Amino acid sequence: MNGPLNMHTELHPVRSRGAPVCRDTAHQLSVIRSIVAEVAAAMPPPAMAAVDPPMAFAPTSEHHYGRLYEPAELQDRLLWASGLVGETKQTVVANLRAAQSLGPMRRLAAPPSVSAVDALARDFPHCGDVTALLRRRIALAHCCPTPTFRLPPLLLSGAPGCGKTALAKRIAKLMAVPHAEFDMSTLHTSFSVVGLDVGYATGRPGRLWEVMQHECMSPVLILDELDKARSDGSDDVVGFLYSLLEPVTARRFTDAAIGLAIDTSKVNWIATCNDLRAIDVAILSRFTVMEVPQPKVHEMPAVIASIHNDLMSAADWIGWFDQPLSIDVVAALAALSPRAVIRAIEDAYASAAAAGRRVVVPADVSDSRSPHRSHPIGFIHNDKSSETRA
Repeated sequence: MNGPLNMHTELHPVRSRGAPVCRDTAHQLSVIRSIVAEVAAAMPPPAMAAVDPPMAFAPTSEHHYGRLYEPAELQDRLLWASGLVGETKQTVVANLRAAQSLGPMRRLAAPPSVSAVDALARDFPHCGDVTALLRRRIALAHCCPTPTFRLPPLLLSGAPGCGKTALAKRIAKLMAVPHAEFDMSTLHTSFSVVGLDVGYATGRPGRLWEVMQHECMSPVLILDELDKARSDGSDDVVGFLYSLLEPVTARRFTDAAIGLAIDTSKVNWIATCNDLRAIDVAILSRFTVMEVPQPKVHEMPAVIASIHNDLMSAADWIGWFDQPLSIDVVAALAALSPRAVIRAIEDAYASAAAAGRRVVVPADVSDSRSPHRSHPIGFIHNDKSSETRA
């Protein structure tokens, strides 16, 4: 065709008198695909349903969006990937196409409702410092013309079994964002998180890239037992945190296999540990450290109720039993740590079922004690319950 492209004669089925005609069908299809791709890249994705929000959650504003990547840079990576071969090419192209299909614009976390934080404070009464921080950050978010919510990197420190990981998961739930857990005690190289160059035979994208391929770019990433991360000697297993915990450098994170810069500065990092001394000082300085104590005696009934409610929502057999747990059963469970309570409640229901009862009694509660609660707790004085436990 001579002269510049005439969009009317290329795309309209009826041409006006004297208008030129292009009979190059392949060229027409190429132009159409190019236009469709440009329009799709420029449009934000549709709003998606929240990810497992708690019953008390209610968005306080419409969702806002951020740009995860630059469309021109993705096109450059697709061009580069076209020169790869075999399975490597398939992997990289598939990941880039998936990112392209979701579009560059992704949802940002909205501030949680006050009622959702109130419910968190009720279920985790020993974590007042954390809920106070959430309330301050929510207030700060509402000072913006377009309220979005982001936590500072949090490091929850405390004894084993005090509820740190459960708290981190609950925060993700009240924020209505996806979450992913990284067991740092089993992480021996950083490749599984930040990817490995496809020039290697085992090269593939890391988990961080995979988590970010979602309609929301503000996930909660839980680094469980950060103090137990151990290098295999050839790789600094937690080295990726130096840049990812700094908002400026996190805006241009590049997975080693994919090579496309994405904005990870909106990620919410929550780490847990038992021993702060085992964590590198430079990493430690990037976190807001918060102590999570063992629940006090008077706080355990609320903790037990929260754990029991979570169990009731997931266990298929729970409807067979009479509810709720008696005050004597709660008193027996209160001698345990929160982690031990989870196992003890399931064991108690199993013991009741084996005895042919629809109700749990104190004798069904295992008498094993948490190392942090080595003696019975007497916050409830009841002769009958004492006799039963004996």
